[in-house]
Amino acid sequence: MLRTVWLAIAAFFVTIPLSTATIFVAIFRSTSPAIDWIVRTWGTLLVKAAGIDLRTEGLENIDPAKRYILVANHYSYLDIPCIVAAVPQPIRFMAKVSLFKIPIFGWALARAGFIPIDRQNRRTAVKSFDMAADRIRKGNTIVVFPEEGRSKVREMRPFQRGAFLLALKSEKTIVPIAIDSTFDVFPVGAKRVKPGRVTVRVGTPIETAGRSLRDKGVLLEQARTQVETMLFGAPITAPSSIPAETE
Repeated sequence: MLRTVWLAIAAFFVTIPLSTATIFVAIFRSTSPAIDWIVRTWGTLLVKAAGIDLRTEGLENIDPAKRYILVANHYSYLDIPCIVAAVPQPIRFMAKVSLFKIPIFGWALARAGFIPIDRQNRRTAVKSFDMAADRIRKGNTIVVFPEEGRSKVREMRPFQRGAFLLALKSEKTIVPIAIDSTFDVFPVGAKRVKPGRVTVRVGTPIETAGRSLRDKGVLLEQARTQVETMLFGAPITAPSSIPAETE
């Protein structure tokens, strides 16, 4: 319980000043390297406050000079801090629209070019992917959780196709990411944080150049297979009834 209280306190006192700093920097330039430093610092401090021993594997698969579409599994609110702390890229992520309604934090997300997505509204969801394409053109790497919500069980939900259409249209390389053990630290519905080791594993990049939109299903299966193999040691066929967090 003390760890949970400490994380809540740290989240408040880390997020408010860093969000304020982000808003100020973004007034002048939403692609400023200072924002990338702020985002990574925010993630690193929250990871430490949660008592997470964060490890990484496969970072050699990421070229610091290139930008990517990162597709990852999603178990926990702590997935985002773990990714931004582990992966040295100018990351912007697609996140549920409710986060952007949080005072100061939500304002900072919007100012810095993070992308809100309301999956219940198809029209605005399409607009969100247009915004993501714009961020890619501005030099950012985009993180997408293709399960469309945090899984309530260890098995992954089916992947949706949006991230793969985005990668094909932007001709950016897809990199599968497995976030291993945030399910044990702070899963959906948990009231306590359990400190422990979390490993962020970077998969083999999947090239999209020269492919057509018809290949989206193939890319989806390739990415999912890699993530499942990095998490469980082998691909798993998951039923579509696996529950996920919704808005």
